Amino acid sequence: MLVSACGSAKKLYEQGDYYQAVIKSADKLRKNADHKKTKEALKVAYPLAVEELLAQVARAKTVSPDFQNTESIYPLEKLNHMYDEIKRSPGALRVIPNPTSYYQQLAHVKLAAAGEQYEAGLKELRAGSRQRAKEAYAYFQMANKYQPGYEDVRQKIEEAYNLSILTVLVQLQPVQSQAYQLSGDFFYDQVVKVFREIESDEFIRFYTPNEARRVRLEKPHQVLTMNFVDFRVGDTRTLERVEKVERDSVVVGTVQLDDGTTKKVYNTVSAKLTIRKMEVLSAGRLRMSVQDGYARTILTKEDFGGEFVWFNEWGSFNGDERALSRDQLAICNAKMLMPPPPQDLFVEFTKPIYSQVRTHLRRFYDGY
Repeated sequence: MLVSACGSAKKLYEQGDYYQAVIKSADKLRKNADHKKTKEALKVAYPLAVEELLAQVARAKTVSPDFQNTESIYPLEKLNHMYDEIKRSPGALRVIPNPTSYYQQLAHVKLAAAGEQYEAGLKELRAGSRQRAKEAYAYFQMANKYQPGYEDVRQKIEEAYNLSILTVLVQLQPVQSQAYQLSGDFFYDQVVKVFREIESDEFIRFYTPNEARRVRLEKPHQVLTMNFVDFRVGDTRTLERVEKVERDSVVVGTVQLDDGTTKKVYNTVSAKLTIRKMEVLSAGRLRMSVQDGYARTILTKEDFGGEFVWFNEWGSFNGDERALSRDQLAICNAKMLMPPPPQDLFVEFTKPIYSQVRTHLRRFYDGY
C-alpha cells in the first residue's frame, strides 16, 4: 500500500498534474512523515503547482477581461487548499516549511467578482425580456454567493426572479353532460399534480383563475385550457355464445365381472354451455391547448383519447357438469352484475388520457 500510494503521487507529478500530486503527497506524509519518495515528489510538485495556478490567474485578465476576478477564484481556492493540506501534515511541513496563503487575495478577488456578476446582471435585466431576466437572476445569485448582501443584490435577485417566471393561467373546463352528473375533478386533480412537478423548475408557475385573482395576475404569459370535447359513458352490449363441450375418459359407472370384482366404465360426457357477456364501453377525448397570452397565437393544441371496457360474464349449462372445465364452471356459478356507476366509468377511461397529458406537458414545458 505504501509503494502504491507513493507511486500514485509520483505518477500524478510525471503526468503534469502538480496540484493533485501535492494533495496526494500531503495526505501520504500525514500518515508516514518519513516516506522518502513522497517527500521528493512534494518538493518538486509544489512550486510547479503554485506557478501553474498563478499563471491561470494572470491569464484570466486577458482571456476573460469582464470576468477576470470570477475566473481567478477557482485557481486561488486550489492554492489555498494546498496551503491547508500542507499545514495539516507535519511531514509535508518539513518539506515545504513556508507554504503560501492566498486567502487575503481571494477575499479581494471574491469582492471584485461579486461586482462583475452584479454588473452583468444589471445589463441582462435592462434588456427587459424574460430569458435575459433568467440570465440576470443567475448573475445576481453568483454575486450574492461571492459576497453575501453585495449592494442591493437581494432585491435584484427578487426582481430578476419575478421577471423570469413564466406565468400560465390554467382553465380546466367542467364536464358537460345532459345524461349524467359527471365530474372531472379526479382527473383534474391528477393534472394539477403534474403542474406541481413542472414547477420544480423554479421559473414556471401555474395559476387557477382563483389563484390568479388572489395574486392579481392580469396578463399571464400563457393560457392553458383543457376540456372534454367528446365522450360517452355506459355504451352497453350483451353477447351470447352457445357451444357443446365434451370430455372423454370420464367414469360413468361400474360393471361387475364374472369373478366378482368390479371395473370402472369410461365414456365421453357432454353439456350444452351458454355463456353471456355484458360489455360496457366508456371512451372520450380531452382537448388541450396553450395560447400565448399576449399574441393570442396557439402554441400547442392536442387531443388525447382514452377508453375503458368493463365486462361481466355469467352462464348456464344443460348436461353433465363433468364436461365443463374449471373456468367454465366458475362462469356458470357467476351471477349477472350491474356495471359501475357512470362516474367510476368516466374516471377509468380518463386514466390513459392522463398519462398522455402528463408526457405532453412535461415535454412542452421542458426548457421554458
